[in-house]
Amino acid sequence: MKDLQLNSNRATSDAFKRRVVILGIFFGLILLGLFIRLWNLQVIQGEKFRTLSEDNRIAYRLVQSPRGMVFDSKGELLADNRASFNIYLIREDVKELQETIRLLAEITEQPFEELYKRTRGANPFRPFLIKADISRKTMAFLEEHKPDYPGVFVQVTPLRQYPSRQEASHLLGYMGEISNRQLQRLKKRNYRQGDMLGQYGVERTQEKFLRGQSGFKQVEVDAYGRELRVVRPFVEKPGNNVYLTIDMELQKKAEELFEAHEGSIVILDPSDGAILAMVSKPSFNPNIFASGIDAKSWKGLMKDPLKPLENRAIRGQYPPGSIFKIVMGFAVLNEKIARSNEKIHCHGSFPFGKRIFQDWKKGGHGPIDFIQSIAQSCDVYYYTNGHKLGIKRIAHYSRMFGLGSPTGFGAAEKGGVVPSDAWKRRRFKERWYEGETISVSIGQGFNLITPMQAANLIATVANGGHLWKPYAVKKVLSPRGKTLFESRPRLIRKIPISQKIFRKVREALKEVVHGEKGTAKKARMPDILVAGKTGTAQTVDLKYTGRKKKPEDLPRKFRDHSWFVAFAPYENPTIAIAILGENAGRPGSFFAPYARELISFYLKKNEQRILASNETPEDKRLSANSRAPGNRR
Repeated sequence: MKDLQLNSNRATSDAFKRRVVILGIFFGLILLGLFIRLWNLQVIQGEKFRTLSEDNRIAYRLVQSPRGMVFDSKGELLADNRASFNIYLIREDVKELQETIRLLAEITEQPFEELYKRTRGANPFRPFLIKADISRKTMAFLEEHKPDYPGVFVQVTPLRQYPSRQEASHLLGYMGEISNRQLQRLKKRNYRQGDMLGQYGVERTQEKFLRGQSGFKQVEVDAYGRELRVVRPFVEKPGNNVYLTIDMELQKKAEELFEAHEGSIVILDPSDGAILAMVSKPSFNPNIFASGIDAKSWKGLMKDPLKPLENRAIRGQYPPGSIFKIVMGFAVLNEKIARSNEKIHCHGSFPFGKRIFQDWKKGGHGPIDFIQSIAQSCDVYYYTNGHKLGIKRIAHYSRMFGLGSPTGFGAAEKGGVVPSDAWKRRRFKERWYEGETISVSIGQGFNLITPMQAANLIATVANGGHLWKPYAVKKVLSPRGKTLFESRPRLIRKIPISQKIFRKVREALKEVVHGEKGTAKKARMPDILVAGKTGTAQTVDLKYTGRKKKPEDLPRKFRDHSWFVAFAPYENPTIAIAILGENAGRPGSFFAPYARELISFYLKKNEQRILASNETPEDKRLSANSRAPGNRR
């Protein structure tokens, strides 16, 4: 028994010794590995890491991917990007913050206190934008003095550029540095202090598509902040490209014609509500915002009495004047207030109570029916029938045609005013008086509409009663050409009025241009039938202004607004246009030739395009040969 117990104890002791040896070898190998690793780091690569530890370090550099481009409907480039030299600062790396900020404020021409306050509120470990788009002279100075100002560096980033400058500026919009309020709202979407954000127009509404993704690359820098090599790159992810419905050639033509005026031109495709051109004058150059507008320039824009930043097409609210007779015409015929061939005798005035409402034509128009009431823009016809209709029905038909509320084009759009008894009680705490209906009947009084609403009104008449939501974005494509979004026309409503009445109103509008007594003969074209309506809207009751003989003798704010709306061709409309001359002091017929030129330009251009698209390969070959230098005559 004792021998068995001794043998068992020896076996246990031997097993324990083997385990100790194995563990010893294992730990020995680990120590050997650590020793070899330390030898490699400290001896073999010692000099390299000594240099890195003393002079170099890893830094983060912001990489901003290019913003998506904007094109017109034919592919013309409207918004692009260019290289910009930007100054950044990493607060944690700055030794003398106040001294550094003072220098940067001086060379970038910014107020020291404001810049210092902004810098103090920034993340100390992330690059903070001091100034975008600096001059090459400023960049050279910073590069030369880089050792004196650690934490400050210059980086090339893409900057927004608008080749067309002021053309279509209100539609395209502009870029601006993100505000603190916007930053709080957009932090979760990876926006940072100093980022540029679409602040207006298409740049704002399409921000989610246009914005390129930004991020940080890790770089090795020396003691002076100079980049030595990229440790971890960031792959740029450009924004998507937006294609608009506007025809830039037509836009430029409209801008050129309207250069000397204040107001707006809106041109729509009546078949679906696509915006072909949208002009607001005066305009502005969006390029001044791309690199950050200075306080003085911004203050100048804000204090400009003509308000160049205001998009008059969707935010300007004006009395419609006689173009409102289009709505009144539908109401009169549809409510059977008068038959189309029924005549009212116009003596040149309409007495109501103690007041006499004058017609624009002294002495009156004589016996006049519906067609001629539109063609000659007879006020007495609408005074008479407007009184019979009453304000409730007038307001009903106004809203039916989209007046009194935004068209749906944009969030900043205003809706104008459709006056009614309920509206006046809410607004002024007063009841409606019947005498006020007389003024409303010819588009005066409390009536207010926008040029966009006017364009949509005439487009609805042109297409036979389809009230479309105007839109400007045609489609959005990825950088590789994949369709991410494509607009589909949206019908707001089909006007519940018979086509017989629509034809009668359209006939009256054709008579405005082509009739013997029409008020817009200057819009006539030799080979195309045009339908339209003139309008002149008073801004104030002229008996209080001391009106003189000439409109230009009046202060600008007292001058009449001028309207002209039209569509063409008459039988198959492809273009609808509204022109508003703000305080132009001219009759609406003054702008009829502008509409004629724009309609002619658009129709001829599209006719050429259609002919070109229908050419056979043989036609194109012959055409190319005829243009060869040797074949010129």
